[in-house]
Amino acid sequence: MSAAESASSVVERLTREPHARELARYVARLALAAADARDARFGAGPGEPAAPLAFEATLPPEAAETPFGNVLSVLRQGAQSPTDRALLGALVALGIEPDLPSAPEMEQSLAARLVWLATHTPVDALPALDAALGDKAAVLWGAVGRIAADPVRVGHAMTRAEALVALAALAGSRSDAARSGLEDVAAQSHDPLVRGLLESKDASAASLSGELAPAPHGPVVTALLTVTLLLFALHAGRLIGRFAFSYRKPARLRLSARGLELEQRTEMLGKVLRDRSVLVPLTNLARITREVRYARAGMYAGIAALVIGSYLGMGLLIDGLRVPGGSGPLIGLAVLLMVLGLVIDFALSALSDPARGRCRLVVVPRKGRTLCIGALDPKRTDAMLESVAHAGQATASR
Repeated sequence: MSAAESASSVVERLTREPHARELARYVARLALAAADARDARFGAGPGEPAAPLAFEATLPPEAAETPFGNVLSVLRQGAQSPTDRALLGALVALGIEPDLPSAPEMEQSLAARLVWLATHTPVDALPALDAALGDKAAVLWGAVGRIAADPVRVGHAMTRAEALVALAALAGSRSDAARSGLEDVAAQSHDPLVRGLLESKDASAASLSGELAPAPHGPVVTALLTVTLLLFALHAGRLIGRFAFSYRKPARLRLSARGLELEQRTEMLGKVLRDRSVLVPLTNLARITREVRYARAGMYAGIAALVIGSYLGMGLLIDGLRVPGGSGPLIGLAVLLMVLGLVIDFALSALSDPARGRCRLVVVPRKGRTLCIGALDPKRTDAMLESVAHAGQATASR
């Protein structure tokens, strides 16, 4: 689970607590006061903080109890675990919500204090901003982006360290505002380290390594392959080739300025039999989809039911008419092979990748053959889809 997902779950549970908003407001005031005083001890352990820990008189002591521990105890003893840190960060993010929206200079000051806390203390509210603030987080992500792009120009005693933390926070958010902030950083920042990190992220998001898989068939072709027993033969041949002869088709898909580039090899017994590259320009891309669950499971079940029903009906017809030469056992064996082909195809195409936490990507060009790459990491695949979407929008706008 990513830091953003963890922060989101903490925020979600906290919002169900009766005194969550008042408690969050209290913690946020303490955190912002510590940032103003540049007190790096806040949330770090025992000691006198910059702001007093006297609890709000309007709140009962039990209000400090949360599903993740007692907030006052965490503040006094320091955030000793990831759960403690996530708790304080989520409370700070929830506590600043009433201050937004505000004047731009106030938003920049607030963002600077949050980034300073994330840099110098265990209290990082940035991963929880999207979950806690919703659409209001957009103004803060813009301010965080300015810190990442040019911390000195922003002021508020921001340094390169704060810029790197701001960059990491932007990269960890899935919001459009954070993505826009990253684009602004890429366009404005002259820091070689920041630009290197951005290029590394882009390279990671724009490339996938997996294995070339057969393109999914349409309903008509699948039905024909099933009835002719070719489906069973094809998968049996692939299994034999894979386990007996180490037959593999490793592939790498990457997004470049030219479009989607597929580099694929065919290997057997450790030897390269074929090496080829395929280019699909973005202007020729009809669609690109990620598949985890098998979309044609219903159709396959229908074909299996039809085959079994036909077999039983044919058996009754043969028994009734007693056509010479009819052989029930042979027909039964054929039906079993048909159904087995369906099961194998379903298992290999649908169950093998999800069982390993993998997925496949189907690239359908307007002209040319459909490409299918399997055994892919879902998160990296999602990042690739987002990169392709943004590249497609940029191409269309030119």
